[in-house]
Amino acid sequence: MSFTTQVSRRLHEEHDATLALWGRVQRVALQPGTDARTLLAQALAALEGEIGRHFEFEEQALFPRLAAAGEGDIGELLTEEHVVIRQAAARMKSALAGERFDAARTIALELSELILGHVDKEEKALLPAVDDALDQATDAALSMEYAET
Repeated sequence: MSFTTQVSRRLHEEHDATLALWGRVQRVALQPGTDARTLLAQALAALEGEIGRHFEFEEQALFPRLAAAGEGDIGELLTEEHVVIRQAAARMKSALAGERFDAARTIALELSELILGHVDKEEKALLPAVDDALDQATDAALSMEYAET
């Protein structure tokens, strides 16, 4: 898919990386003999860092603009999903910290489903709405803002 704004292209690139990582989590998490513990820790760190930043940018900078442009429903839906994803990430972090690896793997599989579905919604609904809602100056300013966070 081709996106027209700098913001949507940047978010799309992050989505590609997220899909690759969490797709790998799905493939590796339950395979015997793999070092799934390391992968789960890496996936959790990515979720807490990059995706946390991604969610905050959407919630603070994009969703209000979309709501002002009459596209508030997508922001509301995605914000609800952000809450669920953050809660699952907190459960996974707790399971990993408590050495409850089987629970962490189960939660990781749940999280991967949540994240992959969420990214699909963003790709199909959010990014096209961003392309429609942002003028060139706003796009440039938001792109710079996001790069600095």
